[in-house]
Amino acid sequence: MPARHLIIALTLVIGGLIAWLLVNDIEGHKLEAAAAEPTTKVVKNVAVQPKSDRHLSDRSEDDWMESMQAIRNERVVSFKSEEAYQDFLRKLTGSKVRNLGQIDVLRAVRLSYDHLADFDALRLNPDDLDYNFPVTIPPRAEVDAQNGVVGFGRTALEFLGITGDNSTWGQGVKIAVIDTGIGPHLALNKNIQYINLAELGEGAAQHSHGTSVASLIAGNHPSLSGVAPGADLISIRVADETGYSNSFLLAQGIIEAVLNGAQIINISMGSENNSSTVHNAVKYAVENGAVVIVSPGNDGYARSAYPARYPEVVSVGAVDSLGQHLNFSNTDKNMSASAPGLQVTAAYPGDLITDFTGTSASAPFFSGAVAAVMTQSPTRISPQEAVNILLNTTNEAGTPGQDPRFGNGILDVGRAINSSTSGITDLAVASQTYLLPGANSSTSGLQVSVENRGTEAVWNSVLNVSIAGGRYPVQVNSLQPNERKVFTIPVGLQQLEQEGFLEVRSKITLSGDVADSKPSNDSRSEQVTHPDNGP
Repeated sequence: MPARHLIIALTLVIGGLIAWLLVNDIEGHKLEAAAAEPTTKVVKNVAVQPKSDRHLSDRSEDDWMESMQAIRNERVVSFKSEEAYQDFLRKLTGSKVRNLGQIDVLRAVRLSYDHLADFDALRLNPDDLDYNFPVTIPPRAEVDAQNGVVGFGRTALEFLGITGDNSTWGQGVKIAVIDTGIGPHLALNKNIQYINLAELGEGAAQHSHGTSVASLIAGNHPSLSGVAPGADLISIRVADETGYSNSFLLAQGIIEAVLNGAQIINISMGSENNSSTVHNAVKYAVENGAVVIVSPGNDGYARSAYPARYPEVVSVGAVDSLGQHLNFSNTDKNMSASAPGLQVTAAYPGDLITDFTGTSASAPFFSGAVAAVMTQSPTRISPQEAVNILLNTTNEAGTPGQDPRFGNGILDVGRAINSSTSGITDLAVASQTYLLPGANSSTSGLQVSVENRGTEAVWNSVLNVSIAGGRYPVQVNSLQPNERKVFTIPVGLQQLEQEGFLEVRSKITLSGDVADSKPSNDSRSEQVTHPDNGP
């Protein structure tokens, strides 16, 4: 065989092998999604679909990877003007390309075709095109929760500061649950509005995921109460019986939620891929006064899934009942807050209950909290104002300030609802972390965050810190309501470097005869690990 022919043959073989590996990598990733629930799932095929409107040599690596993960033989096209949109719809009627759905308010159309030439014949502007990506309920990934975590069971509401009768919270507030659909359950109201957008086969069963999510928002049974039992739910089913959906259906669900009056939109689903159609739907919802609460995903990645990565949404990570960030909960610089997400008691079809774990649980707790704050506020407030109150009254956790693991802190519904009630004194030792010397600073030491979680200013308190047996008192001159202060004790670095951990304890003591309304959070004892070794 001539050398030139041999080179061509080898090139074809290597190219085929690379394509096979890429497709099988996608299938392997999709099969991970099947572990999201204990039942077996069949996940729809995702295959290579090159972008039709550009030559391969013109496309970036990111664009190539996007096309590899997109749904085969589908594209989404959006138009900047109503005239262009209507002209295209008329033109499409004589084409071999199929219209699988349209979102009029976004002037977006979902297209399907059998042959690439038929799609190319439409001569669409590349800037108007989007891929249609798989969207799933968050998979239970290979990353397990770290050792020493403790689940919630039925204690999640108490953890969130809800200890009294909350049966009327959320009355008159509409919350859309965009998910696998809400099934009937004795813990849920019967006046749920149902909208089905999912692509279902004949006799398709309903996945349990949406029912569990809904119960954490608005469960109203004595043994299974949500945060806002009085809220009105809109069940928008976009996923099939396996928990599988796509970005176009998710965007369509967001728009349907807004058009049906939803003030809060809960999305405990996500995708690895950025869909401009979904992003436009999120922006439309926010522009129309709704708030979008999203789970960041359960992969243990240092990035959230979409749409949790969008700046317009509220992204809620997961913690255990000790307030520890859970290793599987994705982290991100845009993380908003954290909420319960480990073995939470939730509804399961057939009037049963289940232990629900993941960021799919943390998002609905926040959604219910928004509705609760809206209805418990002494004055009428918007969903976004309620979100602001909740984020301003989170309990500090992790490194001081907003951080990628906890966001602004851990959700505290009781604190948010009582934020306008005078006479509450509550100081707390919020967190203990170690600051290592860095390139820009030689400062190091144990950082202790103290927080005023009450509604009254507190003066002349004393913080006593114990590090490896040594005692270090610190005078805290004043703390205003919602104020956080961080005190750095510059000791312990050598032991931390040698052993990887420090035994530390901090306690805040109020002056005079001032009584703390919640003395249980006045002190904190724990083993602080080296920052490079922590979860």
